[in-house]
Amino acid sequence: FLLPHCAPLPQRVCYIATRLPPPSSTRRDFWFFTMPRTIQYSEKYQDDIYEYRHVILPTDVARLCPKNKLLSETEWRQLGVQQSRGWEHYAVHKPEPHILLFRRPNGTDPVSGKVPENWKPATIPPAMQVNA
Repeated sequence: FLLPHCAPLPQRVCYIATRLPPPSSTRRDFWFFTMPRTIQYSEKYQDDIYEYRHVILPTDVARLCPKNKLLSETEWRQLGVQQSRGWEHYAVHKPEPHILLFRRPNGTDPVSGKVPENWKPATIPPAMQVNA
């Protein structure tokens, strides 16, 4: 499920599709989805508060990535993820731990990673908070 303050992933899926020959002449062509061979970066998308992007790790890199843990900037850079400053690994999608979800406040300076002075994180009403 999605929390109200989280942006949904875009409709486009970033997997690499490989067309395979049909197993028999009576079956239609089908698509087989594989993990990417290189790190794949999504386009940026945003809501009123944050700018988001997701990064798909290839299998060999995903094996090195700790599961069920948010990564620090040093940790995700050591995995080979390259992006401008200010991005925060903010969530783990347990069914797909090889997809890293990043966000940063709107208006963040991509060179310095500094947040605008007047920016404040949104508060979530207690009734909508998820108990961890």
